[in-house]
Amino acid sequence: MALTLFAKNVQLEKAKYYCQLSSKNAQLKAYNLYKSIYIKSLIDNNKKEKIEALQGLIECSKKLRLKYDDYKRELSYLTGSKIYKPKLAKNKTTTQNSTLTSYRLRSGYVQFFFNRSIDTKDIHHFTLKKGSFYKDIYDIKARLGFTKVIKKLRTVKKMKIAQYKQNIVRIVFENSTPINSHFTLTNNRLDIYLKKNGSWSTFKKYRKKVQVIPQVIKNSSYTIVIDPGHGGKDSGAIGYKRKKEKDIVLAIAKKVYKALKNEGYKVYLTRRGDYFITLRNRTKFANKVRANLFISIHANAAPKRSKYLAMHGLETFYLSPARSARAKRIAALENRVDMQGMNYYSKNVYLDFLNREKTILSNKLAIDIQKNILYNLRKRYRVKDGGVRPGPFWVLVGAQMPSILIEVGYITNPTEATRLSNPVYQKLIAKGVVEGVRSYFHNIEK
Repeated sequence: MALTLFAKNVQLEKAKYYCQLSSKNAQLKAYNLYKSIYIKSLIDNNKKEKIEALQGLIECSKKLRLKYDDYKRELSYLTGSKIYKPKLAKNKTTTQNSTLTSYRLRSGYVQFFFNRSIDTKDIHHFTLKKGSFYKDIYDIKARLGFTKVIKKLRTVKKMKIAQYKQNIVRIVFENSTPINSHFTLTNNRLDIYLKKNGSWSTFKKYRKKVQVIPQVIKNSSYTIVIDPGHGGKDSGAIGYKRKKEKDIVLAIAKKVYKALKNEGYKVYLTRRGDYFITLRNRTKFANKVRANLFISIHANAAPKRSKYLAMHGLETFYLSPARSARAKRIAALENRVDMQGMNYYSKNVYLDFLNREKTILSNKLAIDIQKNILYNLRKRYRVKDGGVRPGPFWVLVGAQMPSILIEVGYITNPTEATRLSNPVYQKLIAKGVVEGVRSYFHNIEK
């Protein structure tokens, strides 16, 4: 403990020293040191260190002419002086839609780029059969930022993009055989994956590559922490027939653990039974074992009874400020039990410090795992793709490695709750996680 305290004091002294120098580079170094100290104090819930770090951040920000309002508000909150109330954004009603600005053809899928983030509720996906042709259609609440497109693709016969209505862009994939597509949504990017001749071309291509890798030997160098959400006094969501989220996610997590171990990875569970662990201690454990990945497993819940049947599907999240009301709602549900020491200001300050590289890698991991779970489940079941989204999930705060949170389905939906309790369904989820992890490591090593 004495050595740890000494190391922290050295970091503070270094930051203070650099901040007093006239060099902008030295002041910037001090600013970054104070950021690291603040993040550590937040994870350790060390109020004294948090105050010192914020004072340093304010001083360095003034010298560097950076904004420091959030630091000032957080410091005021901690020291009990005048509280600066956050200005709440006014709910403006606007008819302005997103704009589809461009698209990019990939192997087995198409990427569509918008000028702002879109939500799954803005996307309506359906299929039609017209004569001898099958049509897979996506109606998106947006405007088209370029002229109408009709293009031949390798995967399907034709793709059309046009302004269907004043505020609806229609994307049509046309083929002589049925098309079974799915999509993932990441901020302002929509990826639509196209199925060809009964097999996913992107997966087919990928699996040919990974067969030549001596996987078990290679995997032994990777450490993965699997986190079954909730536990003990925190049951999580209560769903259909009083099924508890904490029980279902533990069963799934154990199958993921076993499947990853069989692949040669070094794997840990944050809990193996029905007991409570704070959000902070979950990632603290992952950091302690020097994990390469942190995967938290949860089950979703509809906000009210009237939506129990309507809301279903698989979603995967990575840590970032919430982009939509839906992400905020789900995050609030998962965060509600263990938020001590996390006031409004400390949340905002922390999110400002998110490591961009780690966020990008977490996003890539989320995409790979979402895609592979869907691929495995859809061999036997119809499953809605809820997409990949950013969200402020505090179980991921403090993780020093790429980290994601999987919402495996809606425990309040009778069909999904029954499936989530089924060992066969659980094994398919586990298989999808393993293949997603494999794909992620394979891609980042290229």
